Amino acid sequence: MSSKRTFSLPQLGLLLLCAAWLLPGLVGHAPWKGGDGEHFVQLWLLLQSGATPQSVSATPPLYYWVAMATAWLSSPILALADGARLASGLFIALALFFVARTARILYGAEAAWAAALTLLGCMGLLVRGHELNAATAQFAAAAIMLYGIASLPQDARSGWALGGGAALMLLAGGAAEALVFLVLAALSPLWLADYRSPAARRALAWGVGGALLAGAVWLAFLVAQQIPWANAFNLQRWLGTDGLRPGYYPGILGWYAWPAWPLAGWAVYRGRRQWRTPGIVLPAAALAGLLGLYAFDAHPSEKQGLILLLPLVLLGANGLFTLRRGAANALLWFGVMLFGFIGLVLWVYWSAHDLGTPARLAARLAKLGMTGVGELRPWALALGLVVTLIWVGFLTRVQRSPLRPVLVWTASMTFIWVLLMALFLAPLDRRLSYASVGDVLVARVPRGECIQTHEVRGEQRLLLVYHSGLRLVPADVGCNWLLVETRYREAEPHVPADWIKQWEGARPGDRSDRFHLYVRR
Repeated sequence: MSSKRTFSLPQLGLLLLCAAWLLPGLVGHAPWKGGDGEHFVQLWLLLQSGATPQSVSATPPLYYWVAMATAWLSSPILALADGARLASGLFIALALFFVARTARILYGAEAAWAAALTLLGCMGLLVRGHELNAATAQFAAAAIMLYGIASLPQDARSGWALGGGAALMLLAGGAAEALVFLVLAALSPLWLADYRSPAARRALAWGVGGALLAGAVWLAFLVAQQIPWANAFNLQRWLGTDGLRPGYYPGILGWYAWPAWPLAGWAVYRGRRQWRTPGIVLPAAALAGLLGLYAFDAHPSEKQGLILLLPLVLLGANGLFTLRRGAANALLWFGVMLFGFIGLVLWVYWSAHDLGTPARLAARLAKLGMTGVGELRPWALALGLVVTLIWVGFLTRVQRSPLRPVLVWTASMTFIWVLLMALFLAPLDRRLSYASVGDVLVARVPRGECIQTHEVRGEQRLLLVYHSGLRLVPADVGCNWLLVETRYREAEPHVPADWIKQWEGARPGDRSDRFHLYVRR
């Protein structure tokens, strides 16, 4: 690949852009319904159990180890959920660093920032990278393994990244993904001449040997502690057959991996006559292997698809520098127009929420459960104005360079995310968390009383325990209070006559789950 491409972009500004993408949304809110709440409940259960090696290793432990560490280190200033969520930011930062290093090896030094910015610009990473998400540990480990594979011909000592990444992947519950990358590394000499050198073979041997040693040690620990392998290795993903949807991941990549996949497609097309190079073969083979593996995923989900972004981003980093001017300008202006329009919509919604105008939209927000409609929040207004002015100033000063299309795209998407957090973090937190229901329980149930529950799912029950500090039990143990959950359009529950209803409600604007609180006569 050419090493003559140059561009003038301040490195500090790019680092600040990465920080602006990473930090907002990680802190400042309670666990939200969905993946964020699910992983928080798992972490909280581990902490309640004392976080012994046996309890932690009953699930893929790497993410939870790191989350407990970040929560403990930040405990003087951050709530438990906020501190734990920093683990996701740490793993995303590691993935960014190693995907940039991999692009530098495959395509030259100028491609490092191209890969990092393209990864940050992927739409599927935005939400999943800002919540409690154990898949981010696999994401970082996969980036390290790809770096190890790419660097095998460079140095005989480079096998540490391949073996170390495989060890991390095992601890993150990605044994199947680790196997795919190890097979790719082992087959690389068949396709690529650079991988047939003695140094590359020694590095491969060290990497594979380290991975096998780590696997043996981890397996011995699981056997010694009598920990089920299925949980520790996350094997339940591959043991079911009823829910197989082989088209799920290819089906979401159209939006999930935008704008990486068009750039990747262009890179493959441009290199079709000289495809037997590491920059084409390695990411393309990694993508094909992962898609083949994920066709057998019994529980496909967006959070698990993060690893698929890595090979697409590497190919896209290469394609960006050969993009024709018309296509580059189209991507740039598409980003400006799209995110500019979304920014305008957010400001209209802010006006409806804080100023009450337009009145119909304000009424709609109140109906959806957004709290504080019609109350001006000066800090939200000030932060939103600062963010908007910074984005406008950036657009007027960004210089021409091969990076400009993806830089403008990623900066504009970051602007929208930061603006959303500045204007609506508090209302969203109230709507998406169970804190409001917990407040009701605290206000109505005397401290020291227990609440028996009926049809309340485990995640909701534990989140209510976290928010209220009360004891909620799943069966009748003689409690004087009863909490019943009904689903959307379900009839009001029939309870014995010795129970008197005290409250009925839900999270603000939530129609799917409704709670009914009773007290014994």
